[in-house]
Amino acid sequence: MFQIGEFSKIARVTTRMLRHYDKLGLLTPDKIDEQTGYRYYSAQQLPRLNRIIALKDLGLTLDQIGRLLEESISADEIRGMLMMKKAEIEQTLADEVERLRSVESRLVQVEQEGVLPDVEVILKSVPKKRLLAVREICHNGLPDALALFKEITMALPAHVDQNILGQFVALSHSETFLSKDIDVEIGVFIEDQDYEGEVNLPGGETMVLRELPAVELMATMIAVGAPDKRHIGYGNLGLWAEANGYAIVGNEREIIIEPPLPGREEEGVVEIQLPVKKIEEESIRLLP
Repeated sequence: MFQIGEFSKIARVTTRMLRHYDKLGLLTPDKIDEQTGYRYYSAQQLPRLNRIIALKDLGLTLDQIGRLLEESISADEIRGMLMMKKAEIEQTLADEVERLRSVESRLVQVEQEGVLPDVEVILKSVPKKRLLAVREICHNGLPDALALFKEITMALPAHVDQNILGQFVALSHSETFLSKDIDVEIGVFIEDQDYEGEVNLPGGETMVLRELPAVELMATMIAVGAPDKRHIGYGNLGLWAEANGYAIVGNEREIIIEPPLPGREEEGVVEIQLPVKKIEEESIRLLP
């Protein structure tokens, strides 16, 4: 038997909380000395105390915990609840890391305000291409798109001769920028004009062959870094287009030069392509 102070040390819970649990009937002392009023606890009470703490960490109120304990919730049930909470916390941490990276990259843009970026933008015509690709709505946004890209790169070698594969490409089909539910097409250029076929992916998607139309004028630039910093490249392209009198007339393409491998996302390299047209001088003067 342990006095309340001793029990608090082995349980790693303050005496104030132990008294509070006693008051609520969640964890009463195993024995109370009638003469001194001292509370005594047993090591056999540790499992119940651990359940109280675990359920509290899950966000339950003490009243809810009391009702669950009365129903004799099993260790397996608590374990399942804790595993769900663990997954929730891990996702929250991942989301916060993504937010931090976004804030850092936005800071870079703020520091560059008012300064025309020193980037090399190349105007070129892009010929039509044969594209083997799958189009999906990525409900979770960028993470889903990256997972789809990984699935494609892992499945292709078993279905298509590597000698006829060109560069990988990601195409946006959304009229505006979306962080969730993005309409994206991911695939690879096929260099063999005689190739015909489809590729069934493990996730149930099917890559189909189609012709990607030619574009008369593309504004292109190389962007280096993780995919979640890609907005810096698009912002720079936008600054260049406005400064040089060009309007965007279509959806963007990203040609994958170096894929953003897990743990080495910062080494990713893509060519951003935006269809543009020259704005007539009269139109420029009418712009607000």
